[in-house]
Amino acid sequence: MVEENMDKQNGMLKSVRMQKCWTPDFVSKQVGVSRHTYIRWEAGIQTPRHSSLQALCTIFEMSPAELGFAAQMSSVQVKDAAPPKASVHDDQREEDNGVTSEAEHDLSALLTTWSLGLNSCWQWYMAGGQRELESLVPTYVTRLIKPTLTPGPEQKTAASLMSQVYQLLALLDLQRGDFTSAQANGTQALVYSQLAKDWNLYVAAQIRLANIYSARKRIGAALNAFNEALHCININNDLISPALHSWIFAGLAEIQAAMGRETEALQFLKLAIAVFPEKPEEDACMSYAQCDHSMLYLYQGLVFLRLGQPRLAWEAFSQVDELKPVPSERMRAEFLKYRAYTSLVLGNMIQCCIYLEAATRAALAINSDLAFSEIYALYEHMLAIWGQEPRVKALAALFQN
Repeated sequence: MVEENMDKQNGMLKSVRMQKCWTPDFVSKQVGVSRHTYIRWEAGIQTPRHSSLQALCTIFEMSPAELGFAAQMSSVQVKDAAPPKASVHDDQREEDNGVTSEAEHDLSALLTTWSLGLNSCWQWYMAGGQRELESLVPTYVTRLIKPTLTPGPEQKTAASLMSQVYQLLALLDLQRGDFTSAQANGTQALVYSQLAKDWNLYVAAQIRLANIYSARKRIGAALNAFNEALHCININNDLISPALHSWIFAGLAEIQAAMGRETEALQFLKLAIAVFPEKPEEDACMSYAQCDHSMLYLYQGLVFLRLGQPRLAWEAFSQVDELKPVPSERMRAEFLKYRAYTSLVLGNMIQCCIYLEAATRAALAINSDLAFSEIYALYEHMLAIWGQEPRVKALAALFQN
């Protein structure tokens, strides 16, 4: 009878997970347990500990009963309702502090869990999980707002996570083509990084704002954001991630190239390559920076494109073919888009058609409205040049759904 009830309960957990289109790997990372442990929960072989059950409830925004753990709910309530007896002085001290030691421990554990969850969100973003993240990431704002605004030993940690959340929200907005919301959320990310006094996050937030401004064709504002990030590095040089340092130089190189300043652009590009870490996967900020060698190759190609040197740009973009491991789906979509554009500039129609079709499918796969609209604008240029070519006309079918 007990086993039958367990199967039913964990069947509920599996059901709600599938309704959200989440994988066991994703949920286990959110909770901070192994995939094997989580699978045992769904199979009814094992039940989660109190802290893990709390994390599950937070992630799914459901009660233990709704997740199939009604039998544990009463014990959780009893535990919460009957804490160990303390002296009057202990009670007063805890009241003065505004939080109990148990609450501090629970918050610390939750922040660790949420940090692991956000790491997974960044990986999911790079893999193209746009739609799933649009429903998941805002829930972190609700979870983190109180500890972020409450003075205490965990406030800086909470503010650091909140900055990451708003950076993710800004990027999701950008991919939808909502530049106003992207800029607003990017600014919020900047504010929370300052509250956390985490200068790596501050630099990352400035870089993301610069990219948002660039997408809006506001080159001056993008340049200011990169310069603010560079100023922060000059003050806190020993504290700043080499990967972020390189990213700033790469971004400045592209902007200088767009302004026709070839010497400055090439100097910044050289600096970006020089300071990039040999093993970027070991960089302290890689969980949210998500920049590997493909970032360098992308900016190198963009610099040459802006300088009117498409053949050098093509060679730079082609370097990505040799990368191991292969770039993320999001970076792959960027490279395909720019290789299609470079083919257009070089006048290679067949090659342009091949890469434009691949770029369109990649943009659809990662649900990026921004990339899709940029690719369509590129297709309009193709029509203006090769509009009578059957192969070019046939590509119109890509944009009809």
